[in-house]
Amino acid sequence: MEYKIEKSSDGTTKIVFEEGYIAVTIPTKDDKLSVCVSCQVGCPVGCKFCYSGKTKFKRNLSSEEIVEQVRVAKEISGLEPTSIVFMGMGEPTLNLQNVLDAGEKIHCEFNISYNRITISTSCLKTLDKLVDIKFNIALSLHSPFDAVRKKLIPGTISVSKIVKFTKDYLAKGNNKKYVMIEYSLIRGVNDSEKDLKKLVSLKWPKKMLFNLIEFNDFGEMYGSDMKILEHFKEEIMKKGWKCFIRGSRGKDISASCGMLSV
Repeated sequence: MEYKIEKSSDGTTKIVFEEGYIAVTIPTKDDKLSVCVSCQVGCPVGCKFCYSGKTKFKRNLSSEEIVEQVRVAKEISGLEPTSIVFMGMGEPTLNLQNVLDAGEKIHCEFNISYNRITISTSCLKTLDKLVDIKFNIALSLHSPFDAVRKKLIPGTISVSKIVKFTKDYLAKGNNKKYVMIEYSLIRGVNDSEKDLKKLVSLKWPKKMLFNLIEFNDFGEMYGSDMKILEHFKEEIMKKGWKCFIRGSRGKDISASCGMLSV
């Protein structure tokens, strides 16, 4: 398996595989390592703010190709992977069996708990296939309004169905710590006070973790000021939910959220 690597000034490493997909290693505190893996070559979803969506979809990755990304990450970093996120190229629910098989193999081979393996999804009609899985879930929301979400994420389901899914998923297993909501704040698109009020008025379960993402500029879309992210975080936490801000890592090598493309 041939690949090349690019290293960021912040320690992030992008691994570009010859077949046309990418993995990213993100070192954290205490020599811990998070590995972001891809599940497809290209992505068929076509989110309007993501470079992967502009990359022509070619094929699904096999479970072995997914696991090998983690092996390579361990080899080049010299660190044991401590968490895995399916947040690279591709939509996991459109290659679900291989993703689940890979997750199980990663769990066994690297001794990573199910709660440290996260599958991120654009929330398509395939979302309900995830309701019984052992792994953590990250739901790409990006707006509490259906009209805006449909412009950003073609083929997405309604917000009400997403809220219902969170309740069904948590009801299936007591080992689930939380459901993660991913929300990239885009200036003038989803970062207004109206957006915030709608977001916190939705009937989310108590076991929610909101991940506010520092958006990387894409075409004519620009990231919100950090003070707005801080304001969203403060108001979400006032409602009793957990919330953190995911800063942009690996931006100088195009390895950040929404930037993966070959």
